[in-house]
Amino acid sequence: MKSTVVAIGLLAVLLLSADSARAQKAELGLSIGALKSGDLNTSVGSIKADTGFAYEVNVAVRLFNAHLAALYVEVPFAGTPKTSLSSSNPFSPSDYSSFFITPGLKLKALPGAPISPYAFVGAGFARFHEGSTLVNGSPNTSDRSASRGAVDFGGGADWKVFPFISLRGEVRDFYSGTPKFSFSLLGDKQHNVLVSGGVVLRF
Repeated sequence: MKSTVVAIGLLAVLLLSADSARAQKAELGLSIGALKSGDLNTSVGSIKADTGFAYEVNVAVRLFNAHLAALYVEVPFAGTPKTSLSSSNPFSPSDYSSFFITPGLKLKALPGAPISPYAFVGAGFARFHEGSTLVNGSPNTSDRSASRGAVDFGGGADWKVFPFISLRGEVRDFYSGTPKFSFSLLGDKQHNVLVSGGVVLRF
């Protein structure tokens, strides 16, 4: 609940911070796809992560338009309900969920063209929550949640199909801290790559 309140407050500040808010263009992107997290290593074996179903809700407001390129502030909300894990370590959780909020900047080329490529970078946090069972089938009784710092970067393209609607394809890498397990991991960072597609509403 606390992290949700913080995220909503941050979104409100970003959307209201520009001097000429009334003249800005806003975008609401809704996408689904697949998220692949990096495998993890421990002193007693590796933990391999499967690819999980993922979603993204992206709010962006245009700050500046030079016609050849436009600059936006964006707030992506993304995550996956379940990433299955496999490991020779019997105390590894069988799965975990993840959620990312990484406000940042997006630079879109040719914003008035039928196809507009873009790139972005941002920083925020990741929230991980372990599943209720271990890989050996036993209940997971450990403290199963953790918040970590995260940055994101990547790119995509919007294809205008109607005056106020575009189709979107995107690749986004959330580079974050690792989930919190009941044993030590070798390394404290991981890539979480989201490949997604969806629609964008412009208003």
